[in-house]
Amino acid sequence: MTLPTPDIKTPLWRRWGIAQFFADYSWFLLKNLIGWVLILASPWVGMLLPGPGGVPLFLIGFALVSFPGKRRLTARVLRGRKFHLLHPRYQWIRLGGAIVLPIIFGLLIAWRYHGWFNAHQPTRREWIAVALVALGLGWLATYAGLRVGNGIVGLMPKVRRMVRPWMRRRGINLLPPRRIRRAPSSLPPQRESDEILAFHHRHMDRVRSAGSFLKRSAKQLIGVAITAAVVIWFVRRIAGQWDAISQKVQATSFTRILLAAVMFALFLLVFRAVAWRRILEAFGRRVPLWPATRVWSTSELARYVPGAIWQVVGRVYLIRPYGVNAATCSTSQVLELAIFVLANIFTALICLPWFAPKMGPDARPYLYATACLAPLLLLLLHPRIFLGTVNRILTAAGKMPFTIRLQKRLLSKLMLWNMLGLAWQGLALWVLMSQPDTLGLSLDQLPLIIGA
Repeated sequence: MTLPTPDIKTPLWRRWGIAQFFADYSWFLLKNLIGWVLILASPWVGMLLPGPGGVPLFLIGFALVSFPGKRRLTARVLRGRKFHLLHPRYQWIRLGGAIVLPIIFGLLIAWRYHGWFNAHQPTRREWIAVALVALGLGWLATYAGLRVGNGIVGLMPKVRRMVRPWMRRRGINLLPPRRIRRAPSSLPPQRESDEILAFHHRHMDRVRSAGSFLKRSAKQLIGVAITAAVVIWFVRRIAGQWDAISQKVQATSFTRILLAAVMFALFLLVFRAVAWRRILEAFGRRVPLWPATRVWSTSELARYVPGAIWQVVGRVYLIRPYGVNAATCSTSQVLELAIFVLANIFTALICLPWFAPKMGPDARPYLYATACLAPLLLLLLHPRIFLGTVNRILTAAGKMPFTIRLQKRLLSKLMLWNMLGLAWQGLALWVLMSQPDTLGLSLDQLPLIIGA
């Protein structure tokens, strides 16, 4: 007897329908939210714009709102069939209105005139009398509202004869036939439609084209949004501390700032982004240089947005059009970060011991702890240990494990490349700090900057 092999090619979240559930539920919430916005906006639109008023807008919003019996209620209202107010269900509605309306208005009055209530402090008899009067007024208001609603329902056939042709000329069919035309015998029977509006195919084509355009532009929009959020975040932080740093900023040469910025940009693009692209190549995913640099830069900007997840999620989303799946992208980010941390540790251990005698007693334990972390990180970065751990996690999540072999020579080259980049980054910082008007650091203190 052979056991069925697990479907590891299909992700776990797809096999369980988790993504489809959240997508359907999100669309359900968004559709109802848009529907209520259109319903509430319809009276104001009717007063401002000529034509049939806000009735079409109200009907579109009402079509988006979901509740059972919507089509039957809409058909009854549009036919002008009034409600039997002596039915027991409407007695319960009046009772509910008599209780709910006084509570709502009582809370509003208490919030608006709380000072008067605190000063006068009505007695218990006065509260009981006010409650009884409020119940009676709520009962009468609910009854009057139902009678007014019945009067509006009686006028709906005239409104329908005016609005329905106007909507049909614009490609919106009000109360389309519920029974769908019989399908051929070779096809499964189709479910009856319960919608109250049917849109012409030209409107659906416009919606689909707009959706495809937004989908194509999503990457650029996300990049612009991340950049704008980071700029706003930095400007707010700098503005809050401007009094403390304004003199140092004004004393710094603009030429040095521009040169250091160019050097730091080269560190990010030439050393960091190229190293990540090389890791992707090791995983069998070759991405062009400039798209890989753009994706890396945009996702790195997301580090400065509050929340630690945006960098990982953003890079996974932006690199997907280039054939890199989420597992490969996430694993490459982990490996990139681990190599970069190890390069930082080795750089610090090379540069800072020169200044260890000048270091304070509180700083030396951190240097010793850094030295102890290096062998542990080297062990975790061994290709067999790293890939073995990643493959176990992927298999447990129902995804295909990696079949590649990472070479030790490649990891060593990437670590040396990152160390060279850190030295270049330290040189860029020295360009700023060596100016006499700022910190005035000499060239022999460059290892201190690099190690720090």
